[in-house]
Amino acid sequence: MTTQAERRQSARIPLIRSCAYEFSTVHGAETVDMSEGQAFSVNVSQHGMLLLMPQEPERTQVLEVQAPSTTGEQTTLKVAEVCWTSKVKADDEGAMHLVGVKYLFEPPAR
Repeated sequence: MTTQAERRQSARIPLIRSCAYEFSTVHGAETVDMSEGQAFSVNVSQHGMLLLMPQEPERTQVLEVQAPSTTGEQTTLKVAEVCWTSKVKADDEGAMHLVGVKYLFEPPAR
């Protein structure tokens, strides 16, 4: 397992690509909301990525994201945890969110 310092020192590669995501939010004992959409990767590393998202996930939220490859157009499904978020004003009507995620694992092919 890598430490936070090791993750911070890993090379970040600027990579702007569209990537699909999906996560669920539990409300009480009986309600689960599923959210999905498109985000943009800003940069990627071996251990995670920085996303620009239209909605703000909760810190420690777990999500599935189609992580872009640095070598081509192929994507890989990753399960990731939200480490931090920061609101960014997009225009007069709304905002976007920078979201730092760390990869937890890569699920087996479906």
